[in-house]
Amino acid sequence: MVKGGDWVFGSTLVDNALTAIGLAGAQLPTRLFCPQVVTDTGAKLSKSLIREGRASLPEGAAPWMLDTREWPGSLSEYADRLLDMAGVFLSDPRHFFRSYSAGELGRMMSEPTRSVTAP
Repeated sequence: MVKGGDWVFGSTLVDNALTAIGLAGAQLPTRLFCPQVVTDTGAKLSKSLIREGRASLPEGAAPWMLDTREWPGSLSEYADRLLDMAGVFLSDPRHFFRSYSAGELGRMMSEPTRSVTAP
């Protein structure tokens, strides 16, 4: 399972429920928690609220963050930039315990080299 960091605390409840129905240790799902994406105010970026029209796209966020088909470049370029950013996150486990603003993720995605460093 790959989830945002905001799901970390809920995983204990899920694991307890799965254990209650008889699953044990290796049968529980393996999880990877990715950094949480926040707005410039620090609030969680809620893609569902924006898509439903109950919130506007915050400053620093771009339409492609909600729909990858909106990426202004090629699919190949998007994949390369995403891999570059993943390389930054994987370079140090502490990156997974941080939140990143939509603006910062946009900046990281706009850097074409693997020398991008996270704050």
